[in-house]
Amino acid sequence: MAITKPAKLKQVDTFIDGAPDSKPAPKLRGKKKPITLTFPPDLLEQFDAAAARHDRSRASMLVVVVRDWLQKQTEAAA
Repeated sequence: MAITKPAKLKQVDTFIDGAPDSKPAPKLRGKKKPITLTFPPDLLEQFDAAAARHDRSRASMLVVVVRDWLQKQTEAAA
């Protein structure tokens, strides 16, 4: 089997591929979009303990915290 060079894209193809609507929509799980975060271990332990005190999972507690923060930011801007 011979090794071949990849076909060069024409300028038009490059332009079209750069358009924001040329990419497929991101896949969602239900109505939620997955993200990846990294936290220091000690902060994560404290956060998990706080979530457990409120009978919430880590993910649902993070949603509550972010939603509250965004609401405060919106109120402060108004």
